[in-house]
Amino acid sequence: MYDYISIHSDDYTKKVTSKNLEHYLTCHLGYEKVSHLTFYKELHGDPIRVRGIPAELDGSYAIYTLDGFEEVNLIEIDLPRSISDILEHAITGVAISISKEFSWIIDEDHGLS
Repeated sequence: MYDYISIHSDDYTKKVTSKNLEHYLTCHLGYEKVSHLTFYKELHGDPIRVRGIPAELDGSYAIYTLDGFEEVNLIEIDLPRSISDILEHAITGVAISISKEFSWIIDEDHGLS
């Protein structure tokens, strides 16, 4: 199993501002802002973290801090080590909501069955 779900535009060229991402995650999905471009929420007792990340056009990234970035083209949802069917369904719903909001896709290797 993978450690995260990746959500991005088809070719990584479309970006979303940190302000729009923060507004959507906090106001519409109920996430709490932990730091710039990092958000947290408990789902069924498990902590779920969502991060906005500036990525290269091939999807790779090598950053140590998200401070200062005002646009992202990749969103990752971290997955817990063990996941129940109920939690998997809830996380899938979050991923689908984010992908629909920004008209992005969920990677085929999304980490869920």
